[in-house]
Amino acid sequence: MLASIQLIGILLFNAIPLAGVLWFDWHVFEVILLYWFENVAIGGAHFVRMRIAERANPPPGGMSQANFFAIHYGMFTFIHGIFVIAIFGVVMEGLSDYRGGLGMPLLALIFWQFVSLAADHVLTNGFKDEKSEDMLFQPYPRVLALHVTIIAGGWFIAEMGNPVWAVALLVTLKTIGDVGFQMFQSRGNPGNVVVSLSKKRDDGQH
Repeated sequence: MLASIQLIGILLFNAIPLAGVLWFDWHVFEVILLYWFENVAIGGAHFVRMRIAERANPPPGGMSQANFFAIHYGMFTFIHGIFVIAIFGVVMEGLSDYRGGLGMPLLALIFWQFVSLAADHVLTNGFKDEKSEDMLFQPYPRVLALHVTIIAGGWFIAEMGNPVWAVALLVTLKTIGDVGFQMFQSRGNPGNVVVSLSKKRDDGQH
């Protein structure tokens, strides 16, 4: 039931930029900027997940993996944000056409991340079986795979002059990617593959 709620939430949130493109004259800059804010919100929610997990399972040596995650994920999103503003806002002149309108979508984004966090808290029984060191890389496969594709696609769309059909197609493909990652995550988080490979490497060195 909760997994279905998360899936429905993904579809509803992704309907926001699609509506912006079809009815509110959003260009690729507004869409990619909203997706960047989504990355920030995902990181913030994951930090809270890790802190809750560390209360149930204190990390070895008392070193908080959540704080380490906040530093390197924060640096990643900061550089990503500069890139988005520089390329799509300045070079592609998205800022010159930007008319605002992201206030309500951002509130919806924050609300959705809160709902997703609450659902995960229930599904995992308060993250009691989760270790923060195993959660460290969990957001990255989705963020990297989707946003490299989005940025590459957004570049070509901006070069084409922001045709509505192309921006709408980008949003649709991103939605399909989100759904795919959510379904895969329900079977086993792809970020755990990175953790498993790292552990095997460390075992081989001893």
